[in-house]
Amino acid sequence: MSTILKFSTALPVAALLGVMLAATSGPANAISRIETTKTQCSAIRAALIREGAAILRHTSKRGLPIYDRYVSSSRLCPGNTVGVWATVPARDTNACRVIACDATPIDDDDDIFRFRPLLRITQ
Repeated sequence: MSTILKFSTALPVAALLGVMLAATSGPANAISRIETTKTQCSAIRAALIREGAAILRHTSKRGLPIYDRYVSSSRLCPGNTVGVWATVPARDTNACRVIACDATPIDDDDDIFRFRPLLRITQ
């Protein structure tokens, strides 16, 4: 009878672990990758607004791939990075305005109190 009790208490724990594993894995962790020169600027900005962040890629004049993570709001920049306006080439324009996260050098102790403006992409 004691083995039945052990099995019945282990079952909810196993089910809970299965639910937690399923919730942490999957497409929610994926980030879109967009080839900017094949996409219109409005579609790039709409994808950033919809998904929060994306990897934007284009080819340099020398033929090398250039890519970075761009966000819809400077609030989505991690750690000690700040949102800065940037431009990427799009299919319909050479300067599609987006937000990149830029690392900030920590020069002094007052860096934590420095003003960081809120940037946000709107339609």
